Amino acid sequence: MKKMFAPLAPLKRVRPVRKYLVAVLWLTAVVLVLTFAVWRGLLPNPLQYLPGAATLSPETAESTKDAEAAPLLPGDADVPAAENNAENEITQGLTLPDAPMSWPLEGTVLAGHHAVYRIGNVLRAHTGIDIEADRGAEVGAAWPGIVDKVDKDPRLGWVVEIRHGGDYLTQYGNLEEPALAVGDAIGQGEVVGRVGASAKLDAATGYFLHFAVYRGAEPLDPVQVISPR
Repeated sequence: MKKMFAPLAPLKRVRPVRKYLVAVLWLTAVVLVLTFAVWRGLLPNPLQYLPGAATLSPETAESTKDAEAAPLLPGDADVPAAENNAENEITQGLTLPDAPMSWPLEGTVLAGHHAVYRIGNVLRAHTGIDIEADRGAEVGAAWPGIVDKVDKDPRLGWVVEIRHGGDYLTQYGNLEEPALAVGDAIGQGEVVGRVGASAKLDAATGYFLHFAVYRGAEPLDPVQVISPR
């Protein structure tokens, strides 16, 4: 009898190892299935619940499929720069205005500077702020300066950028098509454009003003730069 049951003894030591191996393989399979489901959009991405993340409508998310393959971006747009040397010459004579910078319009801040928001499965860091406004609301220049850019940006819609003295630049996005041209001089408070809904990939949706302030290559928080309203 002893010889009959002796070969079974090593199995008792092997079975616990098999159990651990099966458990590890099972957990690995679950993780892979969940990861694939999140990647394919079958399950919500847990990163979307980070503080400051904005929720987009299904229609807006559907229009951003081409952007979903992009990595996490540091901001909404590239650092603004003068289009060519001729424009650089136009802005060289600008001096730092004496008056403090003013708000381009009144409204509630929908998305703050450096807020994290989600476009499809891609997280973006917001540059500047989005200010709630009515459709067609007039947008005033925050400071006097020279119009440096008038263009339709794929993310921010119609954008106007104004250069000021001291290497400052202000950016106004999500506008209706502006009537300004590059090189136009504009005074503080003069109309830059009107609020529209041309932005496709910004933190907010609908009618609002995207407003950003740069000093050189550094994006600044407009709430910190401009005196309280």
